[in-house]
Amino acid sequence: MQVDFDRKTGRLSFYHTATPTVKIHAGSAWAIYRLENGQPQQAFLSGNRSSISEQNIVDVHGMTDQTDVLCMADSHRIALTYRFKAYSSRPFLLIQLTIQNQSQSPIYLEDFCLIQADPLQGGVLDILPPPGGLQFLKIGWLGWSYTGLRTPQDHNSTSWLDGFTSQSYANPVTARPKQPGEFWSEGWAVLAGEQAALVAGFVSTSRQFGQVYARTLPSTPAIRLTTQLDGIRLDPGESCDSEWGYLQFVPLPNPEPQADFLDAVSRQMHARVAASPPPAMWTHWYQYYHDISEQLFLKALDTLAQERDNLPLLSAELDDGYQSAWGDWLSTNASFPHGLEWLAGQVRQRGFTPGLWLAPFAVERRSALARLHPNWLVMNKRGKPANAGFLYNMFIQALDLTNPQVLEHLRTMANTLSQQWGFRMLKIDFLNAAALPGHRFNPKHTRAEALRAGLQAIRQGAGEETFLLGCGCPFGPAIGLVDAMRIGPDTAPAWSPYFHWLEWAGPLIKNNPSMPALRNALRNTLNLNSLHRRWWWNDPDCLVIRDDDSRLDDAEVQSAISLIGLSGGMLISSDDLGKVSAKRQRWLRCVLPNLGLHGLPLDGLKQEMPRVYRVQLENLGQQWQLLALFNWEDHPRDIRFQLADLGFSPGTQIHVFDFWEQEYHQAAWPELRFNAVAAHGCKLLRLCLAGAGPQLVGDTLHISMGMEIDSVRIEASRLFIIILDVSRKLEGQLWLFLDAEITEAYVNEKQVSIEPLGQGLYLVGISG
Repeated sequence: MQVDFDRKTGRLSFYHTATPTVKIHAGSAWAIYRLENGQPQQAFLSGNRSSISEQNIVDVHGMTDQTDVLCMADSHRIALTYRFKAYSSRPFLLIQLTIQNQSQSPIYLEDFCLIQADPLQGGVLDILPPPGGLQFLKIGWLGWSYTGLRTPQDHNSTSWLDGFTSQSYANPVTARPKQPGEFWSEGWAVLAGEQAALVAGFVSTSRQFGQVYARTLPSTPAIRLTTQLDGIRLDPGESCDSEWGYLQFVPLPNPEPQADFLDAVSRQMHARVAASPPPAMWTHWYQYYHDISEQLFLKALDTLAQERDNLPLLSAELDDGYQSAWGDWLSTNASFPHGLEWLAGQVRQRGFTPGLWLAPFAVERRSALARLHPNWLVMNKRGKPANAGFLYNMFIQALDLTNPQVLEHLRTMANTLSQQWGFRMLKIDFLNAAALPGHRFNPKHTRAEALRAGLQAIRQGAGEETFLLGCGCPFGPAIGLVDAMRIGPDTAPAWSPYFHWLEWAGPLIKNNPSMPALRNALRNTLNLNSLHRRWWWNDPDCLVIRDDDSRLDDAEVQSAISLIGLSGGMLISSDDLGKVSAKRQRWLRCVLPNLGLHGLPLDGLKQEMPRVYRVQLENLGQQWQLLALFNWEDHPRDIRFQLADLGFSPGTQIHVFDFWEQEYHQAAWPELRFNAVAAHGCKLLRLCLAGAGPQLVGDTLHISMGMEIDSVRIEASRLFIIILDVSRKLEGQLWLFLDAEITEAYVNEKQVSIEPLGQGLYLVGISG
């Protein structure tokens, strides 16, 4: 990446010789602040009285040439430094803006703009658009927020409920363009043209919330990177740095243009990514919701313990409904008379790791914490506790995480729950409350800094070995502190949002992109797939597979299992499994244990909700691909897929196995064809080149369709197969091409059935 700074105009240009179809010309940068009298001021980077210095340094990304441009910005004795790092071994550029208060009075910081390229403001974003116009991958503030692809014809994703839900689903400080083709994104974004994409965002994320704004209209394309400073005070002589911004021009096509950016964030923020998958978990929430009791919870665990040989769920999480009040997380209500410490012991006795849900930064007015410590809360302009949103049947308030007493309270609480009582998994929810705008104890801390300080206190109290699952959390400040993150809206036993107590309202809310619904959860699972095992383990939310008290049909449940299984995030069940049909229990078993699969949507910059997901695997010297082809339409649809898009050459013989239909066939070049795929359904396929035997070509033991197999060998006319320990009973079938006639088959030294299907294809049946 190359940078030109014009000392006459103070304007910046960015380009890369390898991607000539995207450039930034004459971009501007500035800081917005207020004086003590409240008057807003805008300090622009300029060439006036500027000086330039260079140095070679080494940071977490490698050797870099760092250039600093220092200028006096205005008459209030405010200095700006524009800093950029170029790497010979990295394809990106990092940029930063620093403001220094050289006056005699404090100032109050509002925003940094690291770069704006807008033809309406004198700058130029030169990017060749595709025929349909520029595509913008918009990222939500947190998992509940909409993440998806936007085009010039689109508005920002909105619904008539936004006035009620924006406090929970969106950054309340971010300006929201309302014109078609104008969008904002939180933290990072991808702006895709015909031959190249601009990837922009922030690699450091602990101090300020950053945004990417874009205009995708072909006549006036624009880009802007900003960070929010929330009015923090900067005293005389002090300086403040922006987060490190990121720019990269990526040639297209590229199935994952954001990969370098996400890896850079992981390095910068020292992400916590466990090498092995988290244990599969059960929680009561989507079955019992708040109607949970000590007795009902333990009864459900007894059922799980009885089914352990079939369903090896190793962790059990108590969700919302146990606490005496929001804020009083160590005390229980009348439905849990023995308390949490006793309950954790009961969970361990049944062979599960105890997990607990809590919303540590949210407080309800009637709680003992709010009554005893009113000065611990974020305040509004009137000096009253600020409103952090309406949840269920109550308004909540937020803890002020810049107050040292609050942080000590959080450390003690987390230590009690994890280290003393034994809850070694904590799901910490509604964390966005910490980032509420308002007045705080420390006027020099941003909302992002407050949130991160609270997460650090919980991590310190819970200990490094406790598994922390974040939820409802603005992504950036959590990187490096949580082990997993919910990356989508709540799921539900329904495809689209609905109110079961107000059925007539269904048509009014069914298109809401953030309310609980399987569709909304799966959309974010696809569009935030690339965060997985870079920033944390993704949590796509629970698999709800039950037959009763559900609006989900078989096709929708199969799609959920396919995507969650292939994308490899956390596996969490939330049904009364004693009431789930044998058929759907078998479906759940096929993703247990979690073998850490992970793939990519192949059409991520083509569809708002990608329709093609691929995983590439190799085991025992054989390679194969898992391919999920989804029909997200509300009606059956024919699906066609070109085999060349998977790298297969014309004339090659390809084995294809349909997992849900349990059917084997050979592919006919040049495309796969499936007629009338069910609405919201999918085809889950295993594809591999024909090769020398023995060769596995189909498998219903596990969704990986082969990674569970340790060895296959033939001795005389006998077949011997060793299956890895999957911590459950084996049940299913294997389809194999064998280059010898087989009369007997053994799996893990137990004889099993084998049936010749002709032309060297055999079916091996495994039960028990």
